[in-house]
Amino acid sequence: MKSFNLLIFTLLLTFVSCGESTKSGPEKKSEKESILDGFWVRKGTLQVVNNVTVDTLFYGKDIEGMKNVKAFSNGSIFWINNRTDENSPWTRGNGGYGKFEVTNDTLTEFMSHGSGGMGAAMRYFRDSLNQQSIEFNFAYNLNDNYYTQFGGAVPDSENKTSYAEYYEKLPSLRKSKIDGVWKRVYEISYVNGIAVDTTSVPTDAILDVKVFKDGYFLVQVDVTRLVEDPSKPEYGGGGNFGQFEYDGNGNLVEYGEFTSGNWRFPEREPRDKRNAHYAAVSFYDDDLYIQITKDTLNQGQAGRGVVYARVK
Repeated sequence: MKSFNLLIFTLLLTFVSCGESTKSGPEKKSEKESILDGFWVRKGTLQVVNNVTVDTLFYGKDIEGMKNVKAFSNGSIFWINNRTDENSPWTRGNGGYGKFEVTNDTLTEFMSHGSGGMGAAMRYFRDSLNQQSIEFNFAYNLNDNYYTQFGGAVPDSENKTSYAEYYEKLPSLRKSKIDGVWKRVYEISYVNGIAVDTTSVPTDAILDVKVFKDGYFLVQVDVTRLVEDPSKPEYGGGGNFGQFEYDGNGNLVEYGEFTSGNWRFPEREPRDKRNAHYAAVSFYDDDLYIQITKDTLNQGQAGRGVVYARVK
């Protein structure tokens, strides 16, 4: 077993060194990026007239119960919402993944992948425009506890009114070794606790990325190049948001709250232990780890090992 793990570790180092983005060392974050770093929950919309906020928060006439969460970490951006659409092949919400840059006056999101309708849209635009990502520019206001994001003016007849999404920062619950942005690079199948098969995960077919930060996690899985038929439910991929615990001794618990794309579990209260995902975690080094789903009453994923490499 030890020799098998050593072989896997060697293969993984080779794979990761040839894959996406590894920098020679940590880069110093700008002040704006440091403030953005973390999880944010959308609370509503601001109406702005002549650069003055004039209306209380609201979401809109048909978005009661809307949940929308964003995460910024190490140059990566994740988002997910719970807005269902029974008329689409994938009935859950939407989600996205990409990179971001922030300057004094502009927040730019370079979105490349997603789940649900966002995943389908990103696949279409990447192919039709022959680009790796789609650029979205937002004016913004930012402080330590909230930020507003202007997605372009929505003018009235005098062109004086605009609207901004309003986000509040989720409080940090805890720090852990597993905090960061990760990408799935391998899967290992186990039978009776013995590894029997190793499969690489080609990024050009599947992009499975997740972020752990301050006690929260968000995952996005884009399979639009693996499932070619947009009418199939599987084309929507999947996403999940919730809280997590990692005790530093190899025990990871993920408490999912709501999903996107084709992942269909009902919305749950925070920290629902009855429906949590339990995994054993082993670190090969600071930038590579494997999680193996524990054998609980939810047997569907038991015996599945997933290897993640840190995205820098």
